[in-house]
Amino acid sequence: MIDRAAGTALAPAHRAPSGAPDAQRIRALRRTSQQSQRDFTALLDVLARPGRVRRLTVPDAAPAAAVAGCGLIDVEVPVHVLTGPDPDSAAWAEAVYAATSAPRAELADARAVIALRPLTPEDIAALNRGTPLDPETGARVFAQVDALGGQGPHDTELHLSGPGVPDGVERRLAVRGLATDTVAALAAANAAFPRGVDLFLAAADGSVAGLPRTTRVRRPEEG
Repeated sequence: MIDRAAGTALAPAHRAPSGAPDAQRIRALRRTSQQSQRDFTALLDVLARPGRVRRLTVPDAAPAAAVAGCGLIDVEVPVHVLTGPDPDSAAWAEAVYAATSAPRAELADARAVIALRPLTPEDIAALNRGTPLDPETGARVFAQVDALGGQGPHDTELHLSGPGVPDGVERRLAVRGLATDTVAALAAANAAFPRGVDLFLAAADGSVAGLPRTTRVRRPEEG
């Protein structure tokens, strides 16, 4: 039985304006108390209900993954930002560090990771998964994707089950911009519960979905 996740996000992938001043980027990532509360509620909701799609308010040109991450990261959380070849990607990474005042960390040591480029299996394998006694130190990842909840030919279809999904039901979530080998790496990283990583997927239009470490993720062809 399939429960189709609500929401559609078919906007094109994010492209930040070239040459935007750093101060402008930092302001875009800093939220008002009202915005932070709305985003916090939405992010906790999608993590508690894997596969459901909600929407954040994302300023023009800001990467949705960075906005989502800045909404939950505090000054004591070690952060690592994964950047792509686009110079704007590195500029947004610097804005994340400035907006959160969080300490920078290597990928393996970070408790919060913001991916401004597509996640790879190597990224997933390197993440901190916590320990059996301290699983809460496992990484929380905010990953930029192209779209959520669509039905396009290039979407990766995920079937989700576990806590937060009704018994006997698999919730369906389509993701554009998340490779199948990365999905497999995520499943491997979360195979030794309570160790693992929690993943937020954020699309360009602000749509967001959560895949906590407790969720069983499979592709339809896996049976």
